[in-house]
Amino acid sequence: MNLQQFATTELGTKLWMGLGRWLPTSAGHAFARAVAGVLARRHDTSIYRTMRANQAGVLGPDATPEQLDAATRAVLGHAGMTAFDLMHIMAQGEDAVLRAVDFGADFWANVELLKATGRGVLVCGCHLSNFNLAFLGFALKGFPTQVLSAAMPAAGFSMMTQIRNRGVIEETPISAVALRKAIARMRAGGACAIGVDWPIGAEHGEAVPFFGRPAHLATGYARMALSANAVIFPMACRWSPTRGYYAMSQPPMMLEVTSDREADVQHNVRRILAVMENWIAETPEQWLMYHPVWPDTDDRP
Repeated sequence: MNLQQFATTELGTKLWMGLGRWLPTSAGHAFARAVAGVLARRHDTSIYRTMRANQAGVLGPDATPEQLDAATRAVLGHAGMTAFDLMHIMAQGEDAVLRAVDFGADFWANVELLKATGRGVLVCGCHLSNFNLAFLGFALKGFPTQVLSAAMPAAGFSMMTQIRNRGVIEETPISAVALRKAIARMRAGGACAIGVDWPIGAEHGEAVPFFGRPAHLATGYARMALSANAVIFPMACRWSPTRGYYAMSQPPMMLEVTSDREADVQHNVRRILAVMENWIAETPEQWLMYHPVWPDTDDRP
């Protein structure tokens, strides 16, 4: 069992939670940097190769092998910091979560536009920086949210589900029952959330353009939003040395509808993914996607 596999087991997650609870921030970040450094030196591991391939997809064919290695090291370093911070902050309770994420005036201006629609909401996000922390903070700010997550999480991620379900986020692994519940919730004016950059496999996903290359990403969320007549709220999290973690958003997106439902699904998915592409491209080192988005992406040594 390698370090990546151990980290997602129940024992590995408990260990990480314990470190997050008891280590001070400076020591926790130092430990995270050390772990990231070990992973960055092991170019043969699946996590390194996957994250490098994903960076190649974002940076494009002109990126040199040296640039891809530097980008991968940066991603691993950021991943370690955010993982420790999530556990450390959650261990301190709801007030700590609310203090940890900056929701600026521009974010709340978009929320007011969202409220003015009077409709249910599908929050569409991507795996930028401490996205779990930002979604939890958003829910604690008065927006109870059903989160649609991967259908079969590893043992460690299952524990994270239990943690989040103690609060105002209801995490529901994607299934027919969860999707029906989400549609009903949005029809009643409630909020659901999904990460639209999660690859689901060629046997399940439709090939949609993402950074100019076909990627097997989910499109069902667009069908779900169309069925619920919901409005789309793009949201993500980013970190900066001066601001810390902060939430980003765009004005609510109304679904564009014609008489061709399948064309509408593809069209609106492309609109949503275009927002995520822009956000990821601005800080690719903060895109924490641990699964291959483009299986055929050049994974140069």
